Amino acid sequence: MTEALEKSLQYLTGKVLDQRTELAKKITSRQNKRYERLEAFSADLLEFRIELVTLYGESLSISEEERSEKIQSWGTKTGKACAEMGISLDSMLREVPEYRSEIGEIIKEVAIEYEFSAAKLYDVITVLDRTVDDVVYYFCLPFVEVQTNTLQASQEQMLEMSVPVVPIETGVAVLPLVGTIDTHRAKLIMEESLTKCLELNVSEFVIDLSGVAMVDTFVAHKLFQVIDSLKLIGVKPKISGISPEMAQTIVQLGLNFTEISSYATLKSALKEIGFEKSMNVYV
Repeated sequence: MTEALEKSLQYLTGKVLDQRTELAKKITSRQNKRYERLEAFSADLLEFRIELVTLYGESLSISEEERSEKIQSWGTKTGKACAEMGISLDSMLREVPEYRSEIGEIIKEVAIEYEFSAAKLYDVITVLDRTVDDVVYYFCLPFVEVQTNTLQASQEQMLEMSVPVVPIETGVAVLPLVGTIDTHRAKLIMEESLTKCLELNVSEFVIDLSGVAMVDTFVAHKLFQVIDSLKLIGVKPKISGISPEMAQTIVQLGLNFTEISSYATLKSALKEIGFEKSMNVYV
């Protein structure tokens, strides 16, 4: 890099840094008008934007290695922070063109003042474009990771709620199942049934299928596994809620439920256990 070129790039960096707060405030104002929900985070986002404009300015006159290191550091920190604040990714990506436009204007002014050649101007614009692209990439990585982890945690919580072991009385509990049973839910049914039966010292356990739309070979196999496991820990399992349609499907599939105590309704299963009194309270 020649001395003249280095001097002009340093000057360009200085011009951007001199206007960083003004540019950050301008972009903050525009974004708040586009997305009113961002106003609640204005102070934090303004700070992030000032840091970003600083990064863009410095990137024009530092080495590629140093530029990459700074971008990764900023992107990792800021992407994670924005995701944890609950800010949407689309709103953050919407402001990307703002930086290209505003900093592009500063580059144009300096290029005219220093009489940049076409090749030199192209090189500077290329650095800016590469920096913007890298900023977007390293910002999105932790942002998406946080959102993915949050979604996964929510799904796990929903799965846990979908396997509610309900204690009816000392030694008696019911597991009312609703919806479809997939691999993940089947595993959770096994874990929760065994864990809760041991915790609650359950001796009679009813799995109610009234809310299960379909029983296929997969569901039946998993139910058999749960029942066999419950028997091993001294629990007497029962199945209730088998509808006529479900019974026909079980027969057509050739599934053997003869060794399992099964009942048409939860009420009849509880009655078999000995719940004659206050039946309406439980069913």
